[in-house]
Amino acid sequence: MTQTPAALRQPSTVPDPAPGRGHRRRRPRVDVDALFVPGLILVLGLALTFASPFFLTGRNLGQVLLQGAVLGIVAVGATFVIIGGDLDLSIGFNVALSGIVTALVIVESGSWPLGVVCGVLCGMLLGLVNGLLSAGLGVPAFVATLGTGTIAAGLALWLTNGVTISGLPPAFAALATTEFLGLQTLVWFMLGLFVIGGVVLHMTNFGIRVFAAGGNRDAAFLAGIAVARVRLANFVIAGACGGLAGVLLTARVQAGQPGVGTSLTLFATAAVILGGTSILGGRGSMVRTFFGVLLISVVENGLNLLGVDFSLQEVAVGVVFVLAACSEVFRRRR
Repeated sequence: MTQTPAALRQPSTVPDPAPGRGHRRRRPRVDVDALFVPGLILVLGLALTFASPFFLTGRNLGQVLLQGAVLGIVAVGATFVIIGGDLDLSIGFNVALSGIVTALVIVESGSWPLGVVCGVLCGMLLGLVNGLLSAGLGVPAFVATLGTGTIAAGLALWLTNGVTISGLPPAFAALATTEFLGLQTLVWFMLGLFVIGGVVLHMTNFGIRVFAAGGNRDAAFLAGIAVARVRLANFVIAGACGGLAGVLLTARVQAGQPGVGTSLTLFATAAVILGGTSILGGRGSMVRTFFGVLLISVVENGLNLLGVDFSLQEVAVGVVFVLAACSEVFRRRR
């Protein structure tokens, strides 16, 4: 039998070529998408600092966070839904209906904790209906949530006859307006929810399933993932966030108003997409959503400080929406 020479049987010990000889070492790739929104916030912040002496103050920066708190709570739920490949157009109307239910229960029962529970459960119920229609029956999420949102808006008006519900106890207001470390509890609710949402989305098996379901539903199904259940859970999470936002918004303004929150759907969707979440699903981040919310809040705060006319503020908001759509197109092309 022919024996293999020892030199061929032993593993090669020839060192790899030096980095400068034969090949180039790859430089770490810079994630431009992740830096775009924070950089834009920095540029806007510097511009507003020179334009207004009141922008870069502790009180105003706290106001920026406060202005975006309700939007941020809603955007957390919207992030789950959009990464999962769906769209929730009812979440703003969910805020209005949940706030009305909260106020009515408090006025009728005299118990604000019961009102809080009922408000959150109302939001979860609406999210459950959205999930059953979309994930269970196969109705397109766009159509299903648009219909349930219209129903929620109608119910909010019917329950109140279009009249604001007032007379809520001060203890209920403290739920959102108590200050801790210079920030109102409404802001702390938002920050805490972003942390919890980030952990669930990025550090749990459920989060992995959300990304898989949004990236490719057929492949996720073949991999053994219950796609319909994941989508249903996403809608329930979004509904719970909408319910909580309605409760805290009612506590902050000390009244149940049937017309509040109607623009939150567009703002939340814009914040999520601006942050880098793909409208097609399968890609996104809670941190990026937070920066998207912060960008919108900085724009609104800056326009108010500069005394810009309200109609022109609407134009600026429209520009933000266009930027959100364009950023999604550019990311897909890259």
